[in-house]
Amino acid sequence: MPRTMIGRVTAVLGTFSGDEPVLGVNEIARRTGLAKSVTSRILAELVAADYLERTDRGLRVGIRLFELGELAQRSKELRQLALAAMADLRQATGMTVQLSVLKGADQVYVEILRGRDPDMVIRSRVGGRVPAYATAGGKAVLAHASDDVVDLAIPEVFEPLGPGTVADEMTLRRQLEAVRTDGYAHETEESNPGVECIACPILRADGTPIAAISASGPAGRIDMIRIAPAVRMAALGLNRRIRANPAFSTL
Repeated sequence: MPRTMIGRVTAVLGTFSGDEPVLGVNEIARRTGLAKSVTSRILAELVAADYLERTDRGLRVGIRLFELGELAQRSKELRQLALAAMADLRQATGMTVQLSVLKGADQVYVEILRGRDPDMVIRSRVGGRVPAYATAGGKAVLAHASDDVVDLAIPEVFEPLGPGTVADEMTLRRQLEAVRTDGYAHETEESNPGVECIACPILRADGTPIAAISASGPAGRIDMIRIAPAVRMAALGLNRRIRANPAFSTL
């Protein structure tokens, strides 16, 4: 029997399948091993949040889970579309190449191809989150995002993740303006000590951002600005491919 709340919710949702999309409370309680009273409370909260919905015959997966599934599928498609360009960029630069998307105030890593420098330590991992204000990828996306999205990404307190992390809203906004002017974002030891990064946005046809592609290397050992044209070329190639694919029009 799962003991944590996350474990219990996972167990409840895991009872549904394509063969059995509708289940009653008693059957869900039996399959999860949870008391009926506990199961009923969890189900009521999941229904209230639209993760499940009630039918005449029981409960089934709700619209919120469907929406999340659609987002997960499109993230997978984005990763598959970008992998070749990412591999080419890593081959050309030797750097660690990352694909990331903005979720709320965080930049989430969809794919990472590690570079050739075995001594460079980068905290990021696939599925990991970093505050968008502290990453080149986050700045590349925020520079082309709406005011509401940017406002959401600005914290009350700028937590330092590295010795160079931006420390205030005014500086961040100046950095975003520089991204729009230069066509790329550049950060040095903001998200990781000892790491420097160049990132470019991946944009829809209307100019709104979908994701960012970035290249990271050891800070101070090479001129990372020289990498910017390669990152920008990779992003432009992905822009063309994504704009030709209607599945990404609302990602």
